Amino acid sequence: MEFVTGYRAEVLDLAELLLGWHRLQAGGPRDGHHQRRQEGHVRRLPPDPALWLLHLLPNPRLALGLALPGGARGEPRGRLCGEDALQLRDLQRTVTFLRLDEEDEGLETGQALVHVQHLLLVTDEHGTVMGLDFQLGAGAPPQPAAPPPLEQLALELLGRSMACPLGAGEPRRPRLLAVGDPALHKLLEPLLPRLGVRLSPGPMRGWGPRPAFTFPSMRVRACHVCKRHGFQGRLAPCQQCRAVLYCSERCRAADWARSPEDAAHRAWCPRMAGYVARARQLADLPFSFAAEVTGDGFNKEGFLAARGLTRGYWAHESMLVRAPDYGVGLGGRKDWTPGPLQSGNPFEALRPEGGAALPPTSPEPPAPRTYFSSWREYYAWRGLPLGSPLAVLLSYPLSVYYIVTQLAPRHFPELNILNKQSLKIHIVETGKESDMAPLFWELSVLLPHVWLELLFLGGILPPEADGQQLLLQRTETQGVRVWPGPAPKAKGGRGGLQLKFCAQPTPLLQGPRPDLVIGFNSGFALKDTWLSALPRLQALRVPAYFTECSEYSCAVDEATVSMATGGSTGPPHVNPFRSPFRQAGVDNAMPWYANAFIFHLLYKGGAGGPRQPPGPAPPPAPSPAHLEPSPARARRKEKRQNRGGRRRK
Repeated sequence: MEFVTGYRAEVLDLAELLLGWHRLQAGGPRDGHHQRRQEGHVRRLPPDPALWLLHLLPNPRLALGLALPGGARGEPRGRLCGEDALQLRDLQRTVTFLRLDEEDEGLETGQALVHVQHLLLVTDEHGTVMGLDFQLGAGAPPQPAAPPPLEQLALELLGRSMACPLGAGEPRRPRLLAVGDPALHKLLEPLLPRLGVRLSPGPMRGWGPRPAFTFPSMRVRACHVCKRHGFQGRLAPCQQCRAVLYCSERCRAADWARSPEDAAHRAWCPRMAGYVARARQLADLPFSFAAEVTGDGFNKEGFLAARGLTRGYWAHESMLVRAPDYGVGLGGRKDWTPGPLQSGNPFEALRPEGGAALPPTSPEPPAPRTYFSSWREYYAWRGLPLGSPLAVLLSYPLSVYYIVTQLAPRHFPELNILNKQSLKIHIVETGKESDMAPLFWELSVLLPHVWLELLFLGGILPPEADGQQLLLQRTETQGVRVWPGPAPKAKGGRGGLQLKFCAQPTPLLQGPRPDLVIGFNSGFALKDTWLSALPRLQALRVPAYFTECSEYSCAVDEATVSMATGGSTGPPHVNPFRSPFRQAGVDNAMPWYANAFIFHLLYKGGAGGPRQPPGPAPPPAPSPAHLEPSPARARRKEKRQNRGGRRRK
């Protein structure tokens, strides 16, 4: 079994959801008889008292080159992302982004040019998406017939959105509709009575009827086996573990008897029942907003927007606030920097709109030999109210702090790590934490007399980040001075933070040996690069710790380590400094949180810390046989190597 919750970019799940609904609803005939029958059905639907909105979004510049399996005339019929895509850049062979107003290298072989001239989007007054459609422009694939006019396209979309709402709820008909485009508003005025819907007196100005309008998080559940979404039929969890969702008895039986046997749900079901039972423990957090953010239906976008968390580092938590190119590589990233950083306060990018920034120093240093072991203790010392959501992003530096002060002294007492005056830490296979690297200044606040060097290796780092360095040091006025590149250490024993970046993971075996290796939300079985990184760690035999999103992921990681190195992992610990935001699973009901668990490597030959005393025998762990790279993953790895060869040439 393989789940991608917590690892796949939310925008990919959203794209699969939207295109899946569009293909299901737009695939039928468009003849007059079908249209009249649909309009009659819609008029009989129960009324919705909420206002609905029709948005018209023009797209004059961006086009797509698509090469999806099963398509005809360039129209996408297969799944957009497949099983292996975790980030938008993983779609390079399937989707090419092109700018129509600039010269471009052109399409990949087998791709068809698609220009979406307009996106039509139906939402309710709160922002929940009810349906969408596209008006294709010049350069689109050849169509069997002339495309319908815009007002006809909008009318059909409204009917489908009422009959099968994408976002949530039963089929229903709004009493009132507002249109965001004046010309389309005028064209729809004589047509909407056919659906039994009134049109607002004038076109809507702006995005919504109220300032708090935002697009809420959308996670429509899907079958674990066939990926059918909830709007296509009823989904039910496994009756024994309640962890995995299926659309039918047929899919449940196929997953139960999957081959090889240790990849089948039969082998995992007892363990998954235990993982689901962890939900209450993981949700036990001291924050005043804990009940909201740990719920299964948590609306993250609404939470962020309501608190003004729409800029700086918070952009990494939202699908609605992103860099202009959304990471698709349009124009390159020649201006890459490790997050927005202003000299004087590395935490400026944490500031909510209209709020105050976290100060770069604490009024009082921590008491000697006193280390925090909970969010409540840390917040009290830092003077933060328990209503502050900073724990979502500070989970990364605080997890490192917990490893350094609590776990490493327990597992590796010979390191004497608490008495070291300097620490060299490698952050391997980096994720979004590399774009928020100045946040790790909080380690210098917590450990003011330790000189820290953090080297971020591989992962999502672009080539432009290679070799970049930043030095952060405390000033006499309790501010922070930022030096680009390497700089001499300050005299007088004051600590500092050196940040280094390397896009390639090769320095792991070069240069001075690090004191610790740490990886965040690792997902060993989901990334081919771990199959080479883990043997390098085995050769280096350095203390290595990793966080994971779920207890299930820890079990899969242990099997991957065994396959790659012959070693194992220590038992996972619940991380007291985990992120409080629950990540909703699309095809499962297990609890997922960023940095939820921490484990360390046990190297073959006995290194890696003492094993824990034996406890009750757990259910048999699955063997790593089912973790062998799939053919699709092998092809993807070969393509990456080929692209790397072309760049070197």
